[in-house]
Amino acid sequence: EEYALCKANFRDLVNKTVSGDDFTSFDFDTNQYQFLSDFKANILDYVEAYPSDLPAAVDSEQLKFTGKEKDRANFKTNMETYLSQFAPGADPIDPAQLEANFSTDQYALFKKKFGIQTTAVISGGDGVTDIDRFAPAEIVRDMCAQPEVVPKDESKEGDYPFEFSLKSGPPDLAPIPAGGPVIGAIIEVNPDLRAACEAVAAAKTLRGKAEALQFLTEAQKNAHAAASSIVAIARKAGGTIRTVGGALPGLDEIQKPGEADVQTALKGMEIGDDGTSALNYFIQVYRAGDWPVYEDYAIHRAKEPLSGPRQIVVTK
Repeated sequence: EEYALCKANFRDLVNKTVSGDDFTSFDFDTNQYQFLSDFKANILDYVEAYPSDLPAAVDSEQLKFTGKEKDRANFKTNMETYLSQFAPGADPIDPAQLEANFSTDQYALFKKKFGIQTTAVISGGDGVTDIDRFAPAEIVRDMCAQPEVVPKDESKEGDYPFEFSLKSGPPDLAPIPAGGPVIGAIIEVNPDLRAACEAVAAAKTLRGKAEALQFLTEAQKNAHAAASSIVAIARKAGGTIRTVGGALPGLDEIQKPGEADVQTALKGMEIGDDGTSALNYFIQVYRAGDWPVYEDYAIHRAKEPLSGPRQIVVTK
């Protein structure tokens, strides 16, 4: 499942890059109730996982003493100090009451409480908020039993322009332009990817390939998942697939670039009078005058395979 999720996430990322992503087209009215439903499901799972008979909202396995007998006397004292940093366990919440009374307005009020608490903890306290104790499930349960009054003046609800809210959609944003169709893919071959591809290619049956994947190391699995995702998307788009730094079964390796290839790349990076170029790239500045080691680091970065289009400037 994790393997499939990894591939699906990459596919979605590519699709967003190719097609663009306009947040202003998001159907907020339809989805706000799904967000609220997800929150309710999560809070019920929370109170089930961390009931009130636990001293804190931690896994019960952490409460077991597994040390040496000579340390048992100090275990309770140390554990009490350790658990004090966590929220307390929660009493049950009536699902029917939660569904009936915890509306989008109540969620907005709860989120405001959560924001105030988080800000106080991060900033070291505001002199009013108790930064040592915050029980979200307890707050939700109390709000379900007796819903709080929504203030008429809600002008201060969105103090932050990009703060998530169930009561209003995201602010108007400039649409992210489409990147254009996939025309191909280039895969850099590293030892983990080479070992994974060779192991899978050596298996002749589908079951054999699945077994080969099962016995790969975690790094090899991740490398194979990334590469196979790229290959699948490029092939679906009818693009060309090439490898650098080595060959992979069924794919063609790019040979060492010649002088004509270098000139073509440099020409694409030429900046015109209007400040634009045919190829978008980064300009990286390493201030070796401040840190002499930056000179060696810039050389190291310039020699990286698939380092991307960029110009490196070293100042002394």
